[in-house]
Amino acid sequence: MDKVLVFNTDRCTGCRLCELICSLVHTETCNPERSRIRISRMEQKGVNIQTFCQQCEDAACMAACPVSAIDRNRSTGLVEIDDELCIKCNDCIIACPYKALYFDSVDDKVIKCNLCGGDPKCVMFCETRAIEFLEKDSIVIQKKGDSLQELEGLLKLAEEY
Repeated sequence: MDKVLVFNTDRCTGCRLCELICSLVHTETCNPERSRIRISRMEQKGVNIQTFCQQCEDAACMAACPVSAIDRNRSTGLVEIDDELCIKCNDCIIACPYKALYFDSVDDKVIKCNLCGGDPKCVMFCETRAIEFLEKDSIVIQKKGDSLQELEGLLKLAEEY
């Protein structure tokens, strides 16, 4: 994939519309618990933490899966879950350093962002442009790296509270 999803913490108002749109697109219900993107408020710092699949090059979820149900799609480059192979052990959920895989108890399966097939709806509906889907170039790669570094720091801080 020649584009990456980038989150701008300083632009996020915490409205969580992205969660509602995501769940609506994927499950035809407005239920944040079934969304593939999650926003949580860190009151101590006054920021919103986003979690969604980062499509890691060296995906910890893929390495953790005991049945190889998670693989990179050769044509799109996306990390995908094969629901037929998945045994729902949740090892991938535990392994993800970005806390970006979730268990959908209604559909009884592990879910993660699939970038809506290359047209992420969360981006389309984010009024503040806190979520952007940008062409990969050196500046965007740096911006994505900075965003991930910030996320890692916030997730670590959240564990302490």
